[in-house]
Amino acid sequence: MAKRKASLVRLAVILIIGVGCLFAAYRYRTSRRPRPVPPDVQREGLKIVEDILQKVATTDFGRSRRGRMLAAKIREFIERGRLIFTPDISWQAGYRRESFGYEALYVKTLRIGGRMLHQEAELIAEGIFHEAVHAMRGGSGRASIEEECDGFAAGLAAGAAVTGARLPEVLLIDGEPLARFVLRSYPNLPRNPDYQPVGQSRQWLLRRTGLR
Repeated sequence: MAKRKASLVRLAVILIIGVGCLFAAYRYRTSRRPRPVPPDVQREGLKIVEDILQKVATTDFGRSRRGRMLAAKIREFIERGRLIFTPDISWQAGYRRESFGYEALYVKTLRIGGRMLHQEAELIAEGIFHEAVHAMRGGSGRASIEEECDGFAAGLAAGAAVTGARLPEVLLIDGEPLARFVLRSYPNLPRNPDYQPVGQSRQWLLRRTGLR
């Protein structure tokens, strides 16, 4: 009986330590999340995103299977309260998935002279549609060159939908083919010959980005 009681005590101690470690890990994770902007700035940002989604929906890209899938993913983040504006990221937008299952889509807010200012709608559209691609791929591990090309292609299509611009057959960033830009900017990313872009074929991805 004494041995059994001692074993139960040890088990209880192990469980308490395990729960404590999990809680500490959770607190550490949450403490490192980008800080949200004040509620009024968040509401302004969500209004911009809603306007973007409505405008994109009226275009060929927005009516395509690909556009509808990505827009639905963005709306999913909005409905869950997980599309968050923050000044704490250095890029246009970012997708983050934590080991505990928490995921969020972050959008950059500019801090200028003590004020919080939103990016132009075109840049927000580019950022959120790009990151929606990563969110749909699960955000696990490093992205591949193909996934980054897919993300940039989606962002360019969304940005053009907002401004009414026409995109060339081979998509360009800073005057060079999209794939060349990605390969130069992310030289350490792996290739994924099995990658399938969101709502499109791999052949489409290769043709539109110039990837070989």
